Amino acid sequence: MTIQHIGTRAVSLYISGSELTELDLAPEEIGCKEARWLLAQALEQKRLGGWEAAELTVYPGVDSVLLFARRRADSPCYFFFSDFEALITAAHLCPETLSSTLSRFAPGYVLTVYPFEGEAPPPVLYEFATELSQTPYLALHLAEQGAVLFVHGAISRLRAHFAPQF
Repeated sequence: MTIQHIGTRAVSLYISGSELTELDLAPEEIGCKEARWLLAQALEQKRLGGWEAAELTVYPGVDSVLLFARRRADSPCYFFFSDFEALITAAHLCPETLSSTLSRFAPGYVLTVYPFEGEAPPPVLYEFATELSQTPYLALHLAEQGAVLFVHGAISRLRAHFAPQF
């Protein structure tokens, strides 16, 4: 496995066909679980810590795999929207690939975003929503209460299914 650092917050992993065979994996079979396992193996091999939250992108080839991992911030940011239209407008003004979760929280919605380490959430969220305090267990509480509407890719899904009214 070839491990390359991309700055201080990202790494790329190249796993050759022979290494995949040794691991009893095929490029087209690598999903989320296998990608996390490969990242864990690479981090252990390089003795790297602090990667509890990372975004993984997998590019399978004919007989090899290229995996990119970018470190996420330790804690998510929460934004309360009292109006669904404001939520839709903000979603269309945010980067589509921003990792996010959407929950219903009367009398509105809570958008949880996970920016990359060292980066702030998009400024547009501060314009259309109220930032909630960094409560460490809010995401778990919302999930426990059955309030989660989209577990992942909330911004992308909102952009795909709802048009803003400008």
